[in-house]
Amino acid sequence: MRKFKIGFWAVIFGLMGIVIFQNQDFFMVKQSLSIDLIFTSYPTPELHRAILFVGIFLTGFIISYVFTLIERLRFRKVVKSLGAEIDSQNKNITLLINELESVKGGSSGNNKEKEEKEEKEEEEQKSA
Repeated sequence: MRKFKIGFWAVIFGLMGIVIFQNQDFFMVKQSLSIDLIFTSYPTPELHRAILFVGIFLTGFIISYVFTLIERLRFRKVVKSLGAEIDSQNKNITLLINELESVKGGSSGNNKEKEEKEEKEEEEQKSA
């Protein structure tokens, strides 16, 4: 699967490189953006369109990362609380098992050991 991912991204970046290389005329033209607010106007310096595309892409990437970061932190908190709940339930289970074994008069593992000891004693008596 890892090799597939590397190959997939290599193909994607290769195709993007081909598109950019074949359209250098479009990406290398200088262009200026301007923000016109009611009380002021701000023009940006002339930049290549490629730089504008990369800037807009990185801005979108950062915004999406921030929004998913908030969700990941929330999910991490949920996972920690569920892990703590699992641990407490496992402790309760072991307590209940121990209580059940004490009520039965011994654990099933101890009964098995007693049976094995009895079988060994019987074999020793038969061989003697």
